[in-house]
Amino acid sequence: MLRALTFDFWGTLYQGDTVRPYRLALLGEALARVGQPRSAEELEAAYRHSWQVLDRLWLGEHRSITVEYWLAETLSFLKAEMDQAHQAALYRPIQDALLDHPPRPVTGVPEVIPRLAARFPLGVISDVGLSPGRVLREQLRRDGLLPCFRVTTFSDESGVTKPLPEAFLHTLAGLGVPPAEAAHIGDLPETDLAGARGVGMKAILFLGVSGREDGRGMADGVFSDYRELEEVLTKL
Repeated sequence: MLRALTFDFWGTLYQGDTVRPYRLALLGEALARVGQPRSAEELEAAYRHSWQVLDRLWLGEHRSITVEYWLAETLSFLKAEMDQAHQAALYRPIQDALLDHPPRPVTGVPEVIPRLAARFPLGVISDVGLSPGRVLREQLRRDGLLPCFRVTTFSDESGVTKPLPEAFLHTLAGLGVPPAEAAHIGDLPETDLAGARGVGMKAILFLGVSGREDGRGMADGVFSDYRELEEVLTKL
């Protein structure tokens, strides 16, 4: 019997890359201030490069991404120099850009999550990029969703990323429920589903954003619309 649920954040509760152009603008303005302007095309190329590097670290080495590493990698690609004081002045604006240009909750989340919270203790297990747990937690609060989640586990704070078992076990310990009596809902087979199954949780695949049909074979349940989730849960 299910006694608790955990959710991924990006691609499961929230969708949309709302901050990319604003972060590029912040970087471009900072480079111009130190006399090293770069074109929009150069900034875009550097952004793509740095995320490719960080994706390899995230998926290959299970390392949490930091804004400091991202900026250093981006500047290296651009062959640009920026002293530590100017770099440090960019960290917080880069991180907080999400709060000024917020993402949208996935359709159905604002309605369904409170209903589920009335039935189950809920948690969030999320790997983060340039928006740290502090920012994502504040976004949940602004959308009225934070009170629904008893535990929020973000990789920059915990030091571990999915699919490592610690991310899941830490959250379940906070919820007071053993893995066999919990399910994790996420959109990525290689992190969400593999991690949940690895600790003995049920794994539920959400297809509404990522469309990762290749994960069906790993999932105990699949849904594309949040209106379907409660029915999926009754079958587990």
